[in-house]
Amino acid sequence: MELKYNGLFLATAAALYLTGCGGSNSSDTPPATERPTPPPTVFSTLSLKALQQNSCGNLPVVADVVFHKANGEFISSQQTQADGTLQSTIPLDAQHASFVYRSNNDKGDKYLQIQSVLNIKNGFEVDALVFKNYDDCGCNAINYNLEALRAEVPDHQLYGASVLPIRLGDAEDEAKLCADAQQQLLFTRYEDTRKGAIFDTSQPTTITLSDAEFTAAGTLLDFGDHTFEPRELISLSSYIGNVQVYNEHVNEARYNHESYKEQNGLVIFDDLNTVNYVSTSRFNETNGFGISVSTNSYAVSKVGSEGKFIETPHITDDENLVRGYQILAESMADESGNDVAIINFSGADERINTASFTLDWEDAQQGTAKWQIITDGDDSIPNLMFGDIIPEDSVTPINISINITLLALNSELSFEDMREAMIESQESFEKRVESKLYDGAAVYSITAE
Repeated sequence: MELKYNGLFLATAAALYLTGCGGSNSSDTPPATERPTPPPTVFSTLSLKALQQNSCGNLPVVADVVFHKANGEFISSQQTQADGTLQSTIPLDAQHASFVYRSNNDKGDKYLQIQSVLNIKNGFEVDALVFKNYDDCGCNAINYNLEALRAEVPDHQLYGASVLPIRLGDAEDEAKLCADAQQQLLFTRYEDTRKGAIFDTSQPTTITLSDAEFTAAGTLLDFGDHTFEPRELISLSSYIGNVQVYNEHVNEARYNHESYKEQNGLVIFDDLNTVNYVSTSRFNETNGFGISVSTNSYAVSKVGSEGKFIETPHITDDENLVRGYQILAESMADESGNDVAIINFSGADERINTASFTLDWEDAQQGTAKWQIITDGDDSIPNLMFGDIIPEDSVTPINISINITLLALNSELSFEDMREAMIESQESFEKRVESKLYDGAAVYSITAE
């Protein structure tokens, strides 16, 4: 409670300073024209809209906004309005801010989500600050009637209506699918010809397919002379608006199989106006001393209309990267200072311009908890305090996991502007495309649990 009163006192003192209270009426005071003018006090602005998001869409939420001093001390807190918005000045002594959202899903399970941003003295303004909505949207039962299509093109294969391609000549009358997307891309293939179409899957329904509906010409993804790394996976995702309509993967075994070209489903349909991204991911996992450590490196490239793309290099996994993790681990084990973690990857890949530090845990009082802190990759995270918003004695974590994610985003913005653009882009896929941050982005993450 004392920290709350300190925050109130500081805010009151700042307000009195702005109104000019506390000045002297002494006759010795020099004339106004001779009095030196103090520099004006400028308050930076915080502006945001808090949302919760799942595949059903976005909804505004009431979230707590907590201001911290440079050493992490709690200063004060506010709440977003019912429409999720908040516009406020940042306290003069505030260095960091955290955004806290508690929720229950439709099963009554409790969730605590925290997002912290460091060094916000110059302001923080985002159109959307997104929290996860843990309610289950479910999926729509879609029955694809194949009778007409089977009769018209019995020698074709159908992709997208089931996990595996359907040979229409051998197909049943219906293919049943539970679709969680609002739209879905299906395509047929015969020899080197692929034809696609988009179907509405926003409601449970039966869709009768016919060859006349498949009008968009498909173009195979051009891998060039790609060489697989161990445990590498290539993924292709296609979107229309904010909806992912197609997602397919290929590993090395499939890629090098003699029947791969015949079975290749990595294809784009430019006539359908899809936006397409290809990524290569490399996963590794080790276990020892009771700890599981997994790494995931992936690189993203935007695909052109002819199926071509420039393959993005992965973040280099070398001794500089290892040293960054050693610094982090040593700082977390050191109880002599106020810093919880030191993020220092300045010697690693020069493209890295953002790092996020995330703690996940289970808690008897808080439920499932996730705390993400966004940094510039070379920063110290202090012991952030939350006052009565999250009293320290109420947190009893178990099953803790730690994740550090390094991002080399496509941006020449200052870190503060890029951070805001990155946070805003989580609102929708269209915003992600518009930001261009992930065009040619490389990401490397490590998780210990």
